[in-house]
Amino acid sequence: MDHSPWKRELPMASLKTDEDLKGWLVGCDKDIGGFSEANLEITKNGTGRFFGHLSLDLPENESVEKSGYAGCRTKTKESSIFGTPVWDTCLFEYLQLKVKGDNRKYFVNLQTDGVVPTDLYQHRLFLKTPGEWETVLIPFKDFILTNQGFIQEDQIEIYRERVKNVGVSIIDRTSGPFELEIESISAVNTGPDPNAREGDDD
Repeated sequence: MDHSPWKRELPMASLKTDEDLKGWLVGCDKDIGGFSEANLEITKNGTGRFFGHLSLDLPENESVEKSGYAGCRTKTKESSIFGTPVWDTCLFEYLQLKVKGDNRKYFVNLQTDGVVPTDLYQHRLFLKTPGEWETVLIPFKDFILTNQGFIQEDQIEIYRERVKNVGVSIIDRTSGPFELEIESISAVNTGPDPNAREGDDD
């Protein structure tokens, strides 16, 4: 086994079993009085299925100014005397997602153990083959700092050493059903054969 600092892949999250499912959270505007629905389940094929229905209708509660969003993410691991368990992604160039989606507009979200707890780093999840499984690579350097849904003027570089959760969201301002299957999320480097399938020898 290669014990050098360079690794080809750092597994971060998977959605293949009911046990994996326990490590995820799901939310949508229904949590604050909206009318969207969001669910996360394990399919009979052993993949995660994030699905539901977005509604742009606003509740009568005047404090709710926008609706039509849903998301899922990994749970932040419980802190101990050693701090909050995190992923150190410094040695990796890309975030890799193995997904199968529809034609909706999704974002990938990363949260770090930084100073501002509401900071969120986001990047559009571009799908080339909706309806088919594909592997998406997103350079860590391309994530944009947001807070409460707004892009921040001061773009602070992502705290790569301390990524504490990862997830996806849909905020495309379009009513209707959505469905995104997720198998795994990991940090990767380009290897000698970037087209090698999972399980192939290096």
